[in-house]
Amino acid sequence: MERQHPVRERSEGTRNEGFRGGNGRTLGRRSYLGLAGGALTALGVGPGAGTTAATTDETALIDVDYDEYAKPSEVYDINDVRGSDVPEFVTEPTTRHGRSLRTAFTGDSKIANCEYRLADHVGEQQDELYTRFTVYPQDFDLGDDDTVRLFWAPLTNGGGSSGGGAADGQNGWSNAIGFANRNDSPAPEGYKFFSYSYHMDGSGDFQMTDAVVETDAWNEIECHVAVNSYDGGTAAADGEMRYWVNGDLAFEDASMRFTASDDNRIEAVGPLGYIVGSGGGTLYYGEHQIGLGMDREDARSRLG
Repeated sequence: MERQHPVRERSEGTRNEGFRGGNGRTLGRRSYLGLAGGALTALGVGPGAGTTAATTDETALIDVDYDEYAKPSEVYDINDVRGSDVPEFVTEPTTRHGRSLRTAFTGDSKIANCEYRLADHVGEQQDELYTRFTVYPQDFDLGDDDTVRLFWAPLTNGGGSSGGGAADGQNGWSNAIGFANRNDSPAPEGYKFFSYSYHMDGSGDFQMTDAVVETDAWNEIECHVAVNSYDGGTAAADGEMRYWVNGDLAFEDASMRFTASDDNRIEAVGPLGYIVGSGGGTLYYGEHQIGLGMDREDARSRLG
């Protein structure tokens, strides 16, 4: 039976708005998954599956600590592997953990998907999610207009999630964020951040921003996604995507349509390596954290 997702109340200032840059607003907390107390351990979220802090209001934080796993496939679903250099854990460079995740381009356009699948880890897809990670792009020297997709934020698999497919609210959707040598990027010291989304109103919706992802340095990327309201197979244009680069809001759109059904909500997030253009390089990831049923302000207050 389809759950009810009534249209959310929104201020006049954010209705039907596509915004790049500026101030973020505080969003209402919504979660439909009860994750309190021992239920987290029962769902496989706990020691050996990432450190998790539960609260009594149906929200949870997941710290994907690479030090707790022998190999990336123990925490991520590694699929669509096209490169000869598969994702691996390495001891440098790192940030606060002892290891980082390394993915490298070796002449192929794509490395792999590294999906943190929510149904596997917490029991079901989600309606709202915050995720953050750090990334160190090394040795990139992109040609004009070249792009690098580095993270699924999020990915819900299906014919409408990539590859030129049309998202119809039932068959997947996605957003691959990354950086490109466009918009007067300060190459090769840094490249401009972009959002590349498949949603009900646009397949391959590419949006450049002026935020800079620095090369040969650690960057913090933060993401907040909330699915749109829907009822009886009809989707409202109130889905939300926001992305921050090194603390500054880079992209915001609060008028999106992703889904019209319960089994087409937020399925996964995680690293991705896909380059369009010449050259190559290596991506190192660290500090991957996920907040279920919360926005950035709530998540950061709990992360301290």
